[in-house]
Amino acid sequence: MEKDGNTFEPELEFEIEEEKEDGLINASREEDLQEVYPNADIKVDRDQYPIFQLYRKFDKQQIILDPDFQREDVWGLKQKSELIETVLMGIPLPIFYLSERKDGKLVVVDGRQRLTTFFSYLNDEFKLSNLKILSKINDKKFSELDPILQANLEDFQIIAQVIKPPTPDRIKFDIFDRVNRGGTPLNNQEMRNALYQGKATSLLKLIADSEEFKLATVNSIKPSRMKDRYLILRTIAFYLWNNGLLKDANGEEILYKNDIDEFLGKTMEYLNRCSEEDVEKIKISFLKSMKNNYVVMKENSFRRLQINGRRQPINMILFESLTIFMWDLSVEYCIENKKVIFDKINEFLSNEDLNLLLTVDRGRGLVVPTILSMINEMKEEIANA
Repeated sequence: MEKDGNTFEPELEFEIEEEKEDGLINASREEDLQEVYPNADIKVDRDQYPIFQLYRKFDKQQIILDPDFQREDVWGLKQKSELIETVLMGIPLPIFYLSERKDGKLVVVDGRQRLTTFFSYLNDEFKLSNLKILSKINDKKFSELDPILQANLEDFQIIAQVIKPPTPDRIKFDIFDRVNRGGTPLNNQEMRNALYQGKATSLLKLIADSEEFKLATVNSIKPSRMKDRYLILRTIAFYLWNNGLLKDANGEEILYKNDIDEFLGKTMEYLNRCSEEDVEKIKISFLKSMKNNYVVMKENSFRRLQINGRRQPINMILFESLTIFMWDLSVEYCIENKKVIFDKINEFLSNEDLNLLLTVDRGRGLVVPTILSMINEMKEEIANA
């Protein structure tokens, strides 16, 4: 089977004790391989598509070829030409793997480079080169082929396994893992970035690339493996949940059931349904919170108290809670009340109960509701002060 570099590994999370070189606190939680998915709806169908049908779907933006999802280098001209030659010779190709979203769009799980080659050739973007068997069509673009060969290429049937709704994300990720073992595996955030393309992915990228985020984190959250986007998504998810704003397509409030993968997937679905105005408000508030945290805490933002004068790594739970804490505060207010807020945050960081919660959570987010309650109390104390 062709490998496009789109394999999967356990979720990217963060440890509480150990500082990693990327500046984040990394997670060591292992997935319970014996976990049973009760009452789960799993639907995987075997479908066939003519190349031209997929080409039309791609042209209408019904097929998602996400470059962040598929990381390997683009094929060279030799590989592309040989693929076209293989099809024109009528030789069957390995199975493609697709994931159908709720809106009917298809995400390419395995086969991106093959599909990209087909679509590129149909668009006359390259000439065939160095063909050994069908040498007569060397140096020809698609439009220059004999009409019979054009039809043969367009009508060639691609066989695909399509993972369809309502298959849950957890099971989807497990299926991808089994399909694509070997190579560099994808983590869950990279997979989510492919499955939920739209306003959600654009928002995460904008915030991760912002100067405000980089300054507040002192450039210590590396973009590799989408660590930065994972951290930002979790924070937005808990903010929306904490304020009763996170709702499904039917307007029902989404609950946090201690399944972070399901929770984050539903958050990205919610963001994709939001209006441009609402997404913009989230972006502005998030960036404002970054400014506020830096105004008050400088390079110690989102970190535990220093030990022996040594600055601690950024803590994921502290990042989430303190970003939410500063979310609705104006920059002017934080400047005017910097000393009061600084003292309260340090008192908060000294709390033994807090530090115990941070230690036992190990990136799962189970303690976030409790810590957000502590944050709300701190906000009231500052207001009263």
